[in-house]
Amino acid sequence: MTAPPDAGTALPDLPSVSEAAFKAAMRALASTVCIVTSRHGGEANGMTATAVSSVAAAPPTVLVAVNRNNHSHALIRDGACFALNILSADQDGLAMRFAMRAPQPFATVAFSEGVTGCPLIEGCGTVLECVLASSLDVATHTIFIGRVVASRWSGELPLLYRDGQFGTMR
Repeated sequence: MTAPPDAGTALPDLPSVSEAAFKAAMRALASTVCIVTSRHGGEANGMTATAVSSVAAAPPTVLVAVNRNNHSHALIRDGACFALNILSADQDGLAMRFAMRAPQPFATVAFSEGVTGCPLIEGCGTVLECVLASSLDVATHTIFIGRVVASRWSGELPLLYRDGQFGTMR
C-alpha cells in the first residue's frame, strides 16, 4: 500500500475519461433546473441551466457554469449580474423554451425586473439575484461566481432533471 501524495506533490499525468463515459455518468446526477437570466444595456436573455451550486453562506454566494458560445455569456460578463430563477415542479415548458435559445425568449413569459435589472420569471419557487463577484475560465465554459443581493422563496417543489427527464420529489 502506498501513501497518498503530499499536498504539494502533483499526481502523474492521468488521462481523462472519454466524453461519452463522462456524459453517461453525469446523467445519474439529479439537478435543480434554473433559468439564468441576464442583462446588459437594453438587452436581456435567459438560458436553461443545471450547472448551478451554492458556494458560501457568508457572504451568500452561488456559481453557474456557462458555455462561452452561449449568448448569455457576454451579457453576464458585461452586465456583471445574473439571476437564478429556480423553476417550480410544473414549469418544464419554461425549461424547454429557454433551452431552445429563442430570439425573443421573454415574448410570452411573465417577468418583472429585479434590483439588478435582470428579468425575474413569475411563478418560480426561488429566485436569487446576483452581482458578479468573480469568474474563472475552464475548458469551454466560464464559471461565474455571484454574490446574492436579493432573494425570494415560496416553498414550491423544484423542477429536477435526471437522465434526460424532468421530475420532482414528491
